[in-house]
Amino acid sequence: MLKVLKKYDNILILAFLMLLSVVFVIPLQAQHQIYFGDDMPYHINRIKELATNIAQGNYFPQLYTYNFRETGFLLGIFYPQITLYPFAIASLILKSTVNGVYVGLAFYSFLSMYFMYLVTNKIYRRKDIALISAVIYGFCAYRAIDAFVRFALGEYLAMAFIPLALYGLYAIMFGNEKDWPYLGLGLSFIVLSHVLSTFLCVLIMAVLFLVGFYWMADKKKRLFKMCYAVVLFGASSAIYLVPFLQQQLYQKYDQPSPANLAATAFPLDRIFLVSLSNSFERSGLYSIGLVLLLVIIFGYINFNKLSSFSKLSLVIGSVIFVVSSNIFPWEIMMNTPVKVIQFPFRLSAFASVLLAFTGGELFSRLLPDSKLKKVGTVGIATLVMLGTWYSGTRQFINSPTATTDDNFIDVKVYTGDKDKVYYWYLDQYNTKKAVENFDDIFYHQATIDGKKYSLQKIEAIPDGLKYKDNVLEEKQQVILPISNYKNLHVYQGKKELTHQESKTGMVMIKDTRTGAVTVKYEKSLIDKLSVIVSMITWLGTLVIIILKKFSKKVTDK
Repeated sequence: MLKVLKKYDNILILAFLMLLSVVFVIPLQAQHQIYFGDDMPYHINRIKELATNIAQGNYFPQLYTYNFRETGFLLGIFYPQITLYPFAIASLILKSTVNGVYVGLAFYSFLSMYFMYLVTNKIYRRKDIALISAVIYGFCAYRAIDAFVRFALGEYLAMAFIPLALYGLYAIMFGNEKDWPYLGLGLSFIVLSHVLSTFLCVLIMAVLFLVGFYWMADKKKRLFKMCYAVVLFGASSAIYLVPFLQQQLYQKYDQPSPANLAATAFPLDRIFLVSLSNSFERSGLYSIGLVLLLVIIFGYINFNKLSSFSKLSLVIGSVIFVVSSNIFPWEIMMNTPVKVIQFPFRLSAFASVLLAFTGGELFSRLLPDSKLKKVGTVGIATLVMLGTWYSGTRQFINSPTATTDDNFIDVKVYTGDKDKVYYWYLDQYNTKKAVENFDDIFYHQATIDGKKYSLQKIEAIPDGLKYKDNVLEEKQQVILPISNYKNLHVYQGKKELTHQESKTGMVMIKDTRTGAVTVKYEKSLIDKLSVIVSMITWLGTLVIIILKKFSKKVTDK
């Protein structure tokens, strides 16, 4: 048995993680619905929009028109969508948005555990510790809360790549500096998932870099590696960063959903108690959960027995845990760019990664070292994590807040009135001027020669909207109910119409003729180049990884 484990351990580990990723979604998928969370309708509409465009051969949509009330929402540029493709493709293949979402959640659960296993094995050089850390991270409370309770899909996706970025920083500063690509690629795919998680990650890593710089050996050499990582990050992220910056520089946008950090930071004792109870209920108060709280407690009890990396992870992770409470003076942060993070509990994602590193080593000490006993330790750790995770999941499913008409099933279409505008968050990425006149966009009200008309005949097309109302024909001035984004083009028939921005921040055209009026987003040259740069970077990185794996096998033989 030991020989079999040794010969096929890599294959067995992958199969084990794949199995666990399926287990992660089974209790919720069995309910045949997606439970309402903070951002659920928003992300469901994103997935449906992407799937609809892919089905029509538009593989990289920017202007969302089939969902979000057919308002012409440039969400493909403002909110990263690359990492959303597994959800959209699975939805198309399975012909079910619900099942497609659970396949996507399982896929990223596997990536989260695999990447955690990969980097932990590089640090400790022990597969049992790496595997335990992967399971702890994969089934930690905050990942489950992001996936099921809050449906904070962007943050959930970003959590798959945080271990890569943090390891990359450690490797550059104190480890094998040749692993600098982990920082560049890890941070890149965090930004391709969730901008706020990227901001927090950069902020945390900047603090760690400044504090640890004094102890860093070969500073000049390692700083060069840091620069390489920054270049790789830029090239890999260009597909999102370039169009995003292009729009941001074109006109002003309000901060999305501003929140008072002092009001959303909770007392440490309440955070401690909610972690101790391992609560997955929708309460607005979320934290690291029972197992990682025990890692902090037993980590300090056994502090002198831990490796230097585990000690470092424990200290930083527990500090982040405390900082997420109102002990930290968050009111001061409201006068800084940090105010955009909205909720201090977002720090739980980073505390979870760091404490999972330490947890792997702590669990590995349960049984003496031997191949078979290491397998037993992994088994015990897995059962502990599955038990606490399943308890929290069932608690959530059976909670009163989980039973609501807002839960999503495949036949549901999210429509509604002004009272339910939060379903779409349409105020977030419309221009500052347009938001001041938001009702016109929301209710499709065009201003035609000074009078308002509600448009009824609107046809969604890939990256565009076709307005077919006869009232638009042969008019001196028309203000269409769509924000005047950069790279929008307006056509009537085959002729392109000159357009400009109205005082209300919307698209204004003059001297219309007969025929439908079409507004389309057309990628600029720099947009197209950014796509090419990122795709070449990804393909080049993949080729290099494959070649290195192949050359290693040849060398081993």
